[in-house]
Amino acid sequence: MKLIPIAAFLMLIAASCVTTGTQADAAQDTSKIYATVGDVKITEDMIKEELELIPPYQRSSFESPEGKRLLLDHIIERELLLQEAEKRGLEKDSFVIAQVELAMKQVETAKDRAMLQSYYEQYVVDQVTVPEDEILEYYEEHKDDIYHQEKQLLVSHILLTDPADTTAVKEALDAGESFESLVEKFSEHEATKEDDGSIGWITLGSPMPYLGRQDEILRKLFEGQSGDVLGPFATPMGYHFFKISDVKEEGSIPLEEVRESIENTLKPAMVNMYFKETIIPSLRDHYGVTVNEDAFLPPEDTPSDSLFQMAQNLMKDNPQRAVTYFELFLKRFPDNERAHQAQFLIGFTCSEYLEDYEAAENAFQAVINNYPESDFADDAQWMIDHLGVPPESIFVEESQQLENTGEETSGE
Repeated sequence: MKLIPIAAFLMLIAASCVTTGTQADAAQDTSKIYATVGDVKITEDMIKEELELIPPYQRSSFESPEGKRLLLDHIIERELLLQEAEKRGLEKDSFVIAQVELAMKQVETAKDRAMLQSYYEQYVVDQVTVPEDEILEYYEEHKDDIYHQEKQLLVSHILLTDPADTTAVKEALDAGESFESLVEKFSEHEATKEDDGSIGWITLGSPMPYLGRQDEILRKLFEGQSGDVLGPFATPMGYHFFKISDVKEEGSIPLEEVRESIENTLKPAMVNMYFKETIIPSLRDHYGVTVNEDAFLPPEDTPSDSLFQMAQNLMKDNPQRAVTYFELFLKRFPDNERAHQAQFLIGFTCSEYLEDYEAAENAFQAVINNYPESDFADDAQWMIDHLGVPPESIFVEESQQLENTGEETSGE
C-alpha cells in the first residue's frame, strides 16, 4: 500500500474543510473537469479554491501545470479517503462527532462576535456625532499647542551630477521654461523625478528629505516666497535647483484641516458614555435584567471577624457594599460583641460616604434603641445632632461655645 507522507496528509485534512467533492457541488460547478472519483467531479474551480488556501509564499510552486497536477493528486487522495471513511460509517464515530460539535460552537462564537461588532458599529458608534460647539471648544483650547505649526515650505528640486548642466538649466529657466519640464528633462533623482521633483514639506530646523542637514540651503529657501526658484546649490549628491511650490505660514492649522482629527479624539469618550448611559440601560429595561446579589455575598461559613473586617475595608471605596456587609454581619451574628459597633458604622457610612442622612439617622437611632448601654449610644446621638453639618462648622460652633462659657465664668 502507498503511504501518504505526513505533510501531505496534514494538507489533505486542512484543505478538506473547504473543498469537499459532492454530487451537489459538481452539479453547480460547470468549469473544466480535471478528474472524477466515483461520482464526484474534481473541477478547475476546485483547483482554484485549493490554490487560495495555500500561503502566498508557497502558492507559486502549485500554479504551474506540474504543480496543479500535484495538487490534483492531493485532492484525489483526500476524496478517496473521505469516500472510504463514509463507507465505514465514520460519520458516527465519537471523535468525528466531537470535532463537528466543536466546529459548530466555533461557528456560533464567530457569528456572535460578528453580530456584536456589527451592532456596536451601526447602533452605537454611528449614532454618535461630535457636537460642533465641542469641536470648536477643543480647537480653541489647543490651537496654540497641538494645532500650532511652524512655517513650512513645499519644495521641489532638480538634481544634476554634471556641473555643466547647471548652466543649461539656468538658461532654460531664464527663457521661461517651466520648472516641471526641466525636472523631466534634466533631473537625475529617480525617487522624485516622476512627481515633478517634489521632496515634500520642510521646516527650518529639520533635515531635508533625501539631503539631511542643509542649514545654509534651508536659510536661503526660507527667505524666499512661493514660486521662487533658487540655485544651484552644491551637496554631496550633486547640484540642485529648488522651487518653492507653496508656503504655510507659522500659526494655527486651519480648523477644517484638523476637524477629523478632533472628532477622532473626542468621539471615543462620547461613544463610551452613550453606550454605558443610554444603550445598556435601555436594553436592560427592554429585556429585563435581574441579578442575584446574594450570590456575591461572603459564604455562610465566613467567620465574624473576617466579615466585619471586609465591611470596614469597603467603607471608603464601595460604601453601599460596606453597608450591605455590616447588615449581613448583624443578621448572621446578632449577639456578637461588635454588633453595636457594626450598627454605628452603618450610620457613619451612610452619613459620611453616601450622604444619605435619612438612612444615617435611622441607623444611629437603632444604636440608641437597641444598645442603650453601649459606648456608641452617645456618639450616635451626637451624630444625629450634627448630620450634614461640615466638620469646620462644628469646630467653629464648639469654639464659640467654649468662649461663651469662659466669658460667663470670668463675669461671675
